[in-house]
Amino acid sequence: MSFLPKRIPSITFWLLSLTLLAASPALAGSWEHAFFAGTQYPLRVVYLQGEQPGPTVMVQGGIQGDESSGYITAQLLSKSTVLRGNLIVLPRANVPSINLCKRQINVDMNRRFDQNYNRFYEDRVARVIRFLLNQADAFIHLHEGSGFYNPTYVDNLRNPKRYGQSIIVDTLVYNKIDLARTVNSVLDELNDHIGASDYKFRLFNTRTFDKGTDYPEMRKSLTCYALAEHNIPAMAVEVSKSIRQIDWKVRQQLTATRMLLHRLGVEVTPPDFTDEDVRAYARTGIKVTVNGRTLGSDGVINLAPGTTLAVKSVSSGPNEFSPELALFASDRPGVNLINARRMVLEPFSELELRSDGSKVAEAKVRWTGKLPNAPGDDTPVFVCWLNGNPVFVRDGETLRAVLGDQLILEGMWGSDLKEVINLKGFVAIPWANNGQDLGWEIILDPDNFLSHYALKSDHAGATRFKVVRETPGAPEASFYVDIRPRTVLALRLGDKHGQNLLIPWNAGGSYRLPEGEYVFESAWSNGPDDKLLATAGDKPLNEGQSFKVDYGAPLKLTVRQATTFGDIGTMTFTASGLASR
Repeated sequence: MSFLPKRIPSITFWLLSLTLLAASPALAGSWEHAFFAGTQYPLRVVYLQGEQPGPTVMVQGGIQGDESSGYITAQLLSKSTVLRGNLIVLPRANVPSINLCKRQINVDMNRRFDQNYNRFYEDRVARVIRFLLNQADAFIHLHEGSGFYNPTYVDNLRNPKRYGQSIIVDTLVYNKIDLARTVNSVLDELNDHIGASDYKFRLFNTRTFDKGTDYPEMRKSLTCYALAEHNIPAMAVEVSKSIRQIDWKVRQQLTATRMLLHRLGVEVTPPDFTDEDVRAYARTGIKVTVNGRTLGSDGVINLAPGTTLAVKSVSSGPNEFSPELALFASDRPGVNLINARRMVLEPFSELELRSDGSKVAEAKVRWTGKLPNAPGDDTPVFVCWLNGNPVFVRDGETLRAVLGDQLILEGMWGSDLKEVINLKGFVAIPWANNGQDLGWEIILDPDNFLSHYALKSDHAGATRFKVVRETPGAPEASFYVDIRPRTVLALRLGDKHGQNLLIPWNAGGSYRLPEGEYVFESAWSNGPDDKLLATAGDKPLNEGQSFKVDYGAPLKLTVRQATTFGDIGTMTFTASGLASR
C-alpha cells in the first residue's frame, strides 16, 4: 500500500495496513440518498458498506456530461458487492449536462472547488460533494478525455495537452502520500493486458502545486481540493474519447478503478454484464408516458392549448445501469419535463426523450382546440408554478415565497404572442442573457440573483424582485416576488415505541433526550417540509430513517435547504443517561 489516509502519521507498512482497516467508522448499511430530489439537478449517492471493516473511498463520475464512460463505470460500481471497506459512489454528478451530452451547462463544475461559489446549480452540487468528501479516506474521479496523453509532443492526438488513457495526479508525493507509487503499481498490472501502445494508460502528473505548472486550471479541480483540503489520496482515471468502443473503455476504467481501490484498502466485486449490455443499455426498456400516451408509440401526441402535461416514467431501463431520463419540448431544450411542471400556453412542435443523453424516442405534437380566453376585465395574468403548484398572479400583485422555493414562469394566460418574461436579477443562460426566463426552474435564493435588482419589500424580512413582461408589442405588465428567509420551527421525531416527539428548534442550542434510537420524521418551517433536509453528523436523513443518541457522544443534527444545501442551523442532541423505555 502506498498512501496515507488523512490524519494518520507515517508508520511501517504492516501497521499502516492494520490502521486502514479501522480508518473509517462503518456506514449504517448500504443505502441511497437523492440530494436535490425534485429539481432539475438531482444528485444520487450510493453508500456501500463492506462485509469487513476498512477505509471509505469516494468514487465519482459524470461531472462533465460528455464523458459517458465515467458515469457508466461509476454506475456499475454502485451495484458492486463490497467485501472490505466502504464506498461512497456518485454515479452522475452533473445530470443536466448528461441530459444534453455537454461538458457544462453554466460553468465547468470541475473548476468550482477552489472556493465556495454560490451562483449556479453547479455550485450547489459542489457544496454537497465537499460534504461527502469529508467522510472519505481517498477519492477516485472517473473521466473521459480527448486523444491520448503523452509527456512529449508526437502529433495532434498524442501530446501533453491530451488527457485520454491516463491516470492523473496533481503531484507525485503530497505530505507523505505517495501517489506515484500507487498509480505506477496499477499501471504495471493494467497495461499487461492492453496490446495497442496508444491504448495503454500513462501516469499524468499535472504538477498542480508548482508555480510553473502548465495546468494551472487544475488548482480549481476536485482532485486538488481533496488532496489539499482533506489530505487524502486523490486521482483521476481518464479513458479516451478517441476510442470508439464504449464497452472496452468501461471495462478498462472499471478494472483500473478496482486496482486502485485494492491498493487503497477496499475490495469490490462488480455486477456481471456483457459488452452488448454496455452498448445497448440506454435504449433498453425505456418507457415514458405523456398524458397517458406512450411516447413514440405512433410518433404523434395530441395536445390541447392550456393542457397541463402529465409525464410519467414507466420503465427506466436495466437496474445495473439506471440511466437518467429527460423529456424535452422543442421550444425549451434543457428543461426536463420529467422533473418540471408545464402548462402549455404556447405550442411547440416536438417532444424528445433522452436516456443518459441519447435520443431514444420522439413524437410530433398535434394541437387541437384553442386556449381559453383571458379574464373579462382584460387584466394581464401571469401563470407560474410555485413548488409544483399552479399560481395565477395579476398585474401589480405580489407573489409571496420562501427562500429555496422553486418557481417556474409559464407565460401569460390567454395570450397568443411569443411571450418574453424576465425576472429581473435572475440570469437563465449566462452566455445569452436575453431576458427570457420562461420555463426555467428558478430556485428563489437572493444570493444567486444580481443584488442591484433587489427591491425594498413591505413584508418584514423579505427581499423583493420584479417580474416584467417584455414581449414586443404587448401591453406592459409586471408583478413582484417577495422572498422571505426560511425559518425552522420544530423537529418531529419518533421513538422506538412509535410515539411522536416535537422538539422546538433552537439553532446553536442543545436538547437532551433519553439515550436510544430515534426516527427522523420531518422538520417544520414557514414553508413546505420537502424544502428542508436534515443531516445527522455526516449522514443525510431521509424521512423515516433513524439515528442514535448515545451517552457521552453528542449528535449534531443540521437542517439545510433541500434545493441549495445551504446551512440553516445545527442543534446538538445529548443523552440524559436514561435509555428510552
